[in-house]
Amino acid sequence: MAKFEPFAWGSLLALLVCLNGGVARAADDADREARERYENAVKLYEEGAYDAALVELNRASELRPSYKIYYNIGQVRFAMHDYAAAIDAYRHYLDEGGDKIPAARRDQVQKELNSLNQRVAKLVIETDVSGAEVLIDDVSAGFTPLNAPVMVNSGIRRISARHPDYLPQSRKLSIAGGVQDTIKFALTNRSAATADPGAAAAAAASGSARPSTTPSNPSAGPTADAAAGKLPADTAQPSASAHSIPWAGWALTGAFAAGAAVTGVLALSANSKLEDDRGQLDVSSSDVNSQASKVRTLATVTDCLIAAAVVSGGVSLWLTLRSPSQPEANKAGVKSLEVGFGPSGISMKAAF
Repeated sequence: MAKFEPFAWGSLLALLVCLNGGVARAADDADREARERYENAVKLYEEGAYDAALVELNRASELRPSYKIYYNIGQVRFAMHDYAAAIDAYRHYLDEGGDKIPAARRDQVQKELNSLNQRVAKLVIETDVSGAEVLIDDVSAGFTPLNAPVMVNSGIRRISARHPDYLPQSRKLSIAGGVQDTIKFALTNRSAATADPGAAAAAAASGSARPSTTPSNPSAGPTADAAAGKLPADTAQPSASAHSIPWAGWALTGAFAAGAAVTGVLALSANSKLEDDRGQLDVSSSDVNSQASKVRTLATVTDCLIAAAVVSGGVSLWLTLRSPSQPEANKAGVKSLEVGFGPSGISMKAAF
C-alpha cells in the first residue's frame, strides 16, 4: 500500500490549518460587522432616523441571524407607524425564540400585539384571473390567489392589482382598524381594451350621423307653415343668444370646486393628526375612532363636491359649446338646477 511521504503529510496539515484559520477569521469579521451595525442601529433609533436604523438591523440579521433582533425590528417598525410590519416582526420573535424567551418578556410582547391588532385590518383580495400581483401602497404583497388575508395598516391605503396581459387597476380606500374586508378586482384584457376604442369610435361615428331634413315629397309644394310665412323647426335661424355663456352654471361649478378644495385640505389635515395620535400611547382608542370618523366624513364630503363640480361643469360646458344648428327649443338653456345632499351622495335636477 502506498504511503504518504513525511513532506506530503506536513503540507496537508499546513493546508488544513490555513483553511480553518481563514474560516475563523471570516466568522470573526462577520460577528464584528454585525455588532457594529447593531450599535449603529441603536444610535440611529435614538436620533429618530428610523429608516436608517431599520436598514442597519436588517443587515446585522443577515450577517448573524438571531431571534432577538426581531424584537428590535418590531420596535423600529412601531416608531415608523408601520404597525402591520411591527406585528410581523414580533411574531417572528415569539415563534423563533420559543422557550428561550423569558415569560415576562413574552407576556409584554403579547400585550403589544393585542394593542397593535386594533391598528391594522385584514383584506381578502381577489382577482378574476390568477397570477395578478397585488400591491399595497405600491409595495408587492404577493400574487393571486393569495394564501391568506393581507394585513395592512388602518388609514387611507392604495390597493392595486396588475397583470402583464390585463390593464392595471387601483383603488384608494379608507380602512378602519380591527376589521376584515374583501376586495375583488375584475381585470380587463389588454387586447379587448385595444379593440374597444375602435368599435366605440365606429359606433360613435354611425350614431353621430344626423337624419336628413329633406321633405319626403319635395314636389308636394309648400306646407301650411311655409304658406303662413313660417320656417320649419329644423331650418329656423339661430337666435342671437344661441351662444350665451351660462354664467350661473360656471359659478356653481366654481363653488363646488372651491368647497372640494377646502374639505380636501381639512381631510388631509385630519388624517395627518389621526396618524400622529395612533403613534401616541396616551391617546385613547375612543379619541382615535372619533378622529377616524371625522376623516371619513370629510373624505366623503370632498368626493361628493368633486362629483357635483364635474356634473355642473359638464352641463355648463355643453351649454357653452352647443351647436347653433340645434333646434331653438334646445337652446333655451337650463331653466332650473336643483342640487341636493343626502346620505348616499349628491342628487342634481335640471330643467331645460
